[in-house]
Amino acid sequence: MGEAIAAVYEITAEDPAARAVLVAVEQSHELPTELAPDNAVRDSLAHVRTVVERPGRPALVTVDFPVDLAGGEPGQLLVLLLGNVSLQDGVRLVDLDVPAGLAAALPGPRLGVAGVRAIVGEPERALLATALKPVGMTSAQLADLARDCALGGLHILKEDQGLANQPWAPFRDRVPRVAEAVSRANAETGGRAAYLPVVDGTEEQLRFAFESGAQGVVVIPGVAGFGALARAGAAGGIVLAHPSFLGGFTASPSHGIAPDVLFGTLLRLAGADVSVFPSWGGRFGLDRAQCLAIADAARRPLHGVAPVLPAPGGGMSIARAPELLDAYGPDTVFLIGADLQRGGDPRRAAQRLAAALK
Repeated sequence: MGEAIAAVYEITAEDPAARAVLVAVEQSHELPTELAPDNAVRDSLAHVRTVVERPGRPALVTVDFPVDLAGGEPGQLLVLLLGNVSLQDGVRLVDLDVPAGLAAALPGPRLGVAGVRAIVGEPERALLATALKPVGMTSAQLADLARDCALGGLHILKEDQGLANQPWAPFRDRVPRVAEAVSRANAETGGRAAYLPVVDGTEEQLRFAFESGAQGVVVIPGVAGFGALARAGAAGGIVLAHPSFLGGFTASPSHGIAPDVLFGTLLRLAGADVSVFPSWGGRFGLDRAQCLAIADAARRPLHGVAPVLPAPGGGMSIARAPELLDAYGPDTVFLIGADLQRGGDPRRAAQRLAAALK
């Protein structure tokens, strides 16, 4: 076998070695080996490299997949790594090593850390963001909130993932209004705050968002598909991946995908410039070690693929900002939502956040 994708799984089974072989065959041929043509067995069958049994813990299994099975596409890579076995318990993808050629063939981030910093005009300091919410606000109210936060010094104003085409703030009414409000704020401050509306991944919405003055978009790859990240990247601007609907892959300790592999490595390879994930200490369940592993996977060297910005969120507060900066470092987008609206003065709250992260 030539170049291989090395996938590491935790397998919970009475006979992990036998289960590992089943996983390798299911994820490559999905056909008993004896029924496959000789050339297919030679060129496209995955092989179990190692099985390490760990008493009291899942076995650690490495499976080598021929690189051509991925087809150079992020969606097919997902099908390859966890397609059919995602329907079975006891198999969890916990590490991934792709060859340099495949990393180069996949979309990857168009901007990465350096490109996002260039758009928002902040070369070194931590990047500050908020979510424009709640759903139910009118287009005018969302525009006012965005303007206040831009005036307060935030770098990224992303829409809440729940904003779509609801009657209170339809997409085609909302996006131009908010973009214009942010533009006015930037003209007043000399800043370069970026507005990122939520899009469904279609060419129509992408084109409308950028023509309306957005500097990027929010994509929900769990709903729109991982290919939507690449389409958004090709359209220009910042691509922020939101984790909504992906939690089913990371919530179980015996199933799915480890958070750092999903929110760090896979979203980066698929084309995200910024990857949002729930940080520890908020209203979700990831612990500190898991969160720091996500940040590391987003930024560590990966065959020349640009590093991307981790964006911890999910109930973060201004008071915790210095602690989070110390843990994650400045190449991070710190996403503060509700805490900026407490007290009724988002502009002042944004200024306090900026001061806390100097």
